[in-house]
Amino acid sequence: MPCLVVGTWTFSRAAVATTSQCLQENVSCTDAVERGINQIEVDESYGPCVVGVGGFRNSAGHLELDAALMEGRGLRMRFGAVTALQGVPRAVSVARAVMEKSSHNMLTGSGATTFAKEQGFTIEDSLMTAKTSQTEKMTSDHDTLGIIAVDGQGNICTGVSTSGSGNKHPGRVGDSALPGNGLYTDAEVGAACCSGDGDQIMMFCPSFRVVQLMKEGKKPQTACEEVISDIRRKCDGQIFEVAIVAVNMKYQYGAASTLETWKDPLNGHTFHGFPYVVCTDTMSEPEIKIHKTL
Repeated sequence: MPCLVVGTWTFSRAAVATTSQCLQENVSCTDAVERGINQIEVDESYGPCVVGVGGFRNSAGHLELDAALMEGRGLRMRFGAVTALQGVPRAVSVARAVMEKSSHNMLTGSGATTFAKEQGFTIEDSLMTAKTSQTEKMTSDHDTLGIIAVDGQGNICTGVSTSGSGNKHPGRVGDSALPGNGLYTDAEVGAACCSGDGDQIMMFCPSFRVVQLMKEGKKPQTACEEVISDIRRKCDGQIFEVAIVAVNMKYQYGAASTLETWKDPLNGHTFHGFPYVVCTDTMSEPEIKIHKTL
């Protein structure tokens, strides 16, 4: 049965593998993406990748997580997100609960934590406790874990999760969990998600724009490159970090970025361009692809 999973950055490889395996076992797209992202969120060793329980703390020493899910089935689209969530490691699961069980699409801060508790999530005291010394050791990187999955029944889901840049102001929200910015899904067309400097990305709505270009008939690779080129033009040389991955409902994928090099925070390996991860039903394991800077 055909399926496609794409993830941002090399550190998404384990999440992509889990998501792909779930699809092969006929697990729903949404379940598969959630399980893949959860695997990274709960593993403290991925903290340097700006995601999950080991992620960057804000300027007050608190861990505030942003996450979102957006799915498409037939003509139906659903979205749920949490921002500045404290106390719950599986932020994307809380985002799913918002999507499925709340009359709202996004909850933030203490309201998101209260909702999570109401839905049966355990609030972990260690994640509510400030660790001011930790912020001194962290730099303001901009990586976000993003996963897009398409199954053999024409269902599609996109999920993102991040702890946000180190030493951010309490309550700061980046692009990751904002629809049209960090992610966008349309089951008639495909999906896209972004990673990078969220404070800049949110001014360009790149994920929505990529999906719209695909709707006009552009392939994912072309759509990503056109959006990156337009961002470069509008920045007038003052370019910031942004990377995009996209897939369409024909199981085609693409990626583009402004990065000339990127250093994997887990193993120190330097890539020339933007590394992302792809897994199809014909691959024995996920593969790292590189998109060279335009």
